[in-house]
Amino acid sequence: MFAKLRSFKYQALYFPIGIIIILILGFSFWQSRPQELKRPDSRFVDSNTPTMFIHGWSSSLLAERDMVTSAEVRGIAKKRMIVNVKSNGKIVIQGTIKKWMRNPIIMVQFNNNRAGEVQYAHWITKVCKLLKSKYHVNKLNFVGHSMGAYATVYYNLMNGNRKDLPTSEKLCLIAGPYDGIINNQKANQPTSGPLSQLWDDVPNKNKILADGKPEIIHPEFKLLYRLRNNFPHQTRVLNIYGNLGDGSNSDGVVTNASALSLGYLLRDHVNFYQTYEVFGAKAQHSALHNNNLAVNKQLTEFIWSKNYQPNTANDLQQ
Repeated sequence: MFAKLRSFKYQALYFPIGIIIILILGFSFWQSRPQELKRPDSRFVDSNTPTMFIHGWSSSLLAERDMVTSAEVRGIAKKRMIVNVKSNGKIVIQGTIKKWMRNPIIMVQFNNNRAGEVQYAHWITKVCKLLKSKYHVNKLNFVGHSMGAYATVYYNLMNGNRKDLPTSEKLCLIAGPYDGIINNQKANQPTSGPLSQLWDDVPNKNKILADGKPEIIHPEFKLLYRLRNNFPHQTRVLNIYGNLGDGSNSDGVVTNASALSLGYLLRDHVNFYQTYEVFGAKAQHSALHNNNLAVNKQLTEFIWSKNYQPNTANDLQQ
């Protein structure tokens, strides 16, 4: 009889122990998904305007991941769609965009990631046309890194405010090579064909003149400049660039002169234009998108803050 009582007593303990285990597991799950459950920050907008992230040369959407995660963890925005552009231009979409979504993020992956910025821009046009017609996206923000930044600029110059495309609201452009790329003779540089001519810059050879114009005008800048009057005037632009502080006046891939030449192109053509210099080791070209606290902060504030206040260059130094 005593054995039966002991057995019943142990069985009675199973229920509260089970409840405790479930609570512990539930708390662990809650802790592991802050981007899903964190309350929205009232300092940031509650908008259904998507933000599209575009990677650069020889890259992928993995280059966009840290910037996107930074916004998600803070409860500001959420990844809702991945757009995969195949080498033949076919578009494959995962996820969706709905009007009720708060600050949705779209990540773009070009399977042919060495097609060049002009081809990127044509693919972006195709993607944006689909977003407007099928998902009823009427406004769009952009975040582009490197050739993804150039492609974003060229897309807007090429299309202006076409009615079959979303209206461009904000562009956060990071390490854009608008007037040349440093020829570092790396393995991923093309050695023949038209794209090989893009690697035509040398550190400290070019400079920005007093009127903002680059002293040396490369063909890729001429392409943009010819279309400058087409740029959508309502757009707000943040141009982030890197300076390693090693005397090269560059991020190791793009010179400051090349990045800053965008100002001459867009002056008097946009609603807002601001530059930010990231200084030091974290200003390296790829490090600008790789868990870079300064870049993530400025990107997040610029795209989603209700009361965006431009900071000084020193605020970006690391």
